[in-house]
Amino acid sequence: MNGLADLTAAARLFGRLLLRELDAETVRELQHPEVTAALRALGVEPPAEQDLPALAADYFACLLQPEGAPPPVHSLWRDGRYHGEPAIAVQRIARAGGLELSAIARNAAPDHLGCILLLWAELAESHAELARLLVEQHLAWAAPALAPAVRAGGFYGAVGGAALQLIDVLRGAE
Repeated sequence: MNGLADLTAAARLFGRLLLRELDAETVRELQHPEVTAALRALGVEPPAEQDLPALAADYFACLLQPEGAPPPVHSLWRDGRYHGEPAIAVQRIARAGGLELSAIARNAAPDHLGCILLLWAELAESHAELARLLVEQHLAWAAPALAPAVRAGGFYGAVGGAALQLIDVLRGAE
């Protein structure tokens, strides 16, 4: 990934893929040649529309109810409940940047890993200090949160692995 524009594009893509189950429209977007090439370079094979039923089950198993772990929501990992201090802190960062999380991540938990990546992408160019704060305070827990998906393999395992590569790059830029 070269430069801020590539990082923000990757954060938006992986944020969306972690936050919402795939639908036919998103699968078609992933089939665009430039997106397909970028995903394959990261070890992610874009799925086909006929795979949507199996992918729905995989999304549930990997990201909504992973075996032996909570979903990738920072408050669940830290406090054992939704809307803990990490959620409040992410909301504060968004407000400080003049952003409304509901416009970014449609009713998702503010501290869902996908929401955090989407928020980072929105802040990176215009509010670098807030983006850095988001990385410092709200991405360190990502590796254990995505470990069940990575272990499961398949599309969401590859997405989880690629998202962790992105997060490593973002954390290295601290």
